[in-house]
Amino acid sequence: MFRKMMKHLVNNPGLKVLSILFSVILWLVVVKMADPESTKSFSVPVEILNKNVITEMGKVPAVVKDSDIAVFYISGPRSYVEDMSGDDFSVTADLSQVDLSQEGDPKLVPIEISAKKNDKRIDIIRRTVNLQITLEDLAEMKFVISPEALGTPADGSAIGNVEVTPNLLKVSGPESVVSRISRVVASINVDGISSDVSDNVVPTLFDEEGNVITSDLLDMNQNIVTIKASILGTKNVPIHFEVSGSPADGCQYQGMEYAPESVMIKGAPATLNNISAISIPADVINLDGVNKDFDTTIDITPYLEEGVSLVDEAANQIAVKVMIERKESKVFNIPVDKITVSGQNSDYELEYVGNTIPVTVRALKEDMEDFHAGDIQGAISVAELQPGIHSLEVAITLPDDRYELMGTVSVQIRLTDTRAEEDTEQEENPGDGDGTEAGGNAPGTGQDGSQPDGSGEDRDQPDSPGQDGGDNGGNGADRDDGSLRDNPTGG
Repeated sequence: MFRKMMKHLVNNPGLKVLSILFSVILWLVVVKMADPESTKSFSVPVEILNKNVITEMGKVPAVVKDSDIAVFYISGPRSYVEDMSGDDFSVTADLSQVDLSQEGDPKLVPIEISAKKNDKRIDIIRRTVNLQITLEDLAEMKFVISPEALGTPADGSAIGNVEVTPNLLKVSGPESVVSRISRVVASINVDGISSDVSDNVVPTLFDEEGNVITSDLLDMNQNIVTIKASILGTKNVPIHFEVSGSPADGCQYQGMEYAPESVMIKGAPATLNNISAISIPADVINLDGVNKDFDTTIDITPYLEEGVSLVDEAANQIAVKVMIERKESKVFNIPVDKITVSGQNSDYELEYVGNTIPVTVRALKEDMEDFHAGDIQGAISVAELQPGIHSLEVAITLPDDRYELMGTVSVQIRLTDTRAEEDTEQEENPGDGDGTEAGGNAPGTGQDGSQPDGSGEDRDQPDSPGQDGGDNGGNGADRDDGSLRDNPTGG
């Protein structure tokens, strides 16, 4: 019976066809269930073709808004849809298809979208249908290409000179687009690099806000440029300052504070090895007449050695604070007996007029707190001075140069000749009758001063005859009388 059934099926072509159709439907159902329908959206820049059609007219096309970005969807089996990316599509607008006879702007150019793969497996659903353009005058500008290094070199290394060749770029295109270009940059990546590097790159156009300008309507005379970056050694060095001039009277320079205190420099290793610090000349900060603290900013760039530059160019400004402190004065009364005297004659006696002398000392506040009158030493010299009253300048000695003597210090002294005092005492107290006292009688005579030896002689006025020597010169009061001078014999 089984054989009869198989024979019936094999010999029946209708059943064969039916089974094949059933298998295909079953396969489609299974595929549909395993790979369901899916959709995906894309935004792809439009490639503009045949621009020369417009430029030959002396015009250039300018895209209206963002119409050069085509937005579309695709649908199909999920496995194919998910496998597609924007690069898998050709999106073009052929300017030879534009109707230049139509009046006004914008003019519409049809956008063609085609898949480069799976084109039979997916469907493309368009949203952007036309490219919109306006016809503008052709503009042309030249720009210097600025080299730019991106990234951070290896430790101990820094970016040196970066140069691009050629460094001049000519850009032409719609005036509205070309006029937006602010700068042109060529970039090279130096991240982790420790030696010189070069690369061939496409120049990048930027507007004033730093946004990248891209347009198929722009033409550049250099699509590729060469950029090279040299890599240098680095070294951290301190900054040393010197000052010149003197602050105002009564003020003292107390030092300075500045930041940063050191900077990172770069250069050839042989050059860096000979640099230990960056020295700022003394005449850069002058203190003449300064009487208070002041702040200033110093640009250290001019003081870098040849072949050396800063790793961070913005670190060239050093903020400096110069500190000036005013001194304070104080008067000390020094006892005169503390003054050292030199050159005094042993026969002279010295007396001071007054008990103390005022000494004015000036110093910083903290130094003045530790200062005492006993720290002051004074000295005078009386050599070659004669007896009498004298005003002398006192030589003051202070402990060290932290202290300053204000003005001059003087003292009055009286020198007395002790020998003159002794002679005066002898004149006031007569001797033992030897007749040497002025106005006395010579011994053994009755005449005053008549002895040949001249003892007690009054050479100015001769004695009168018959004078009683024992009268102690009682008639001496008459020595000025002219009648007494008539007797030349004296007795």
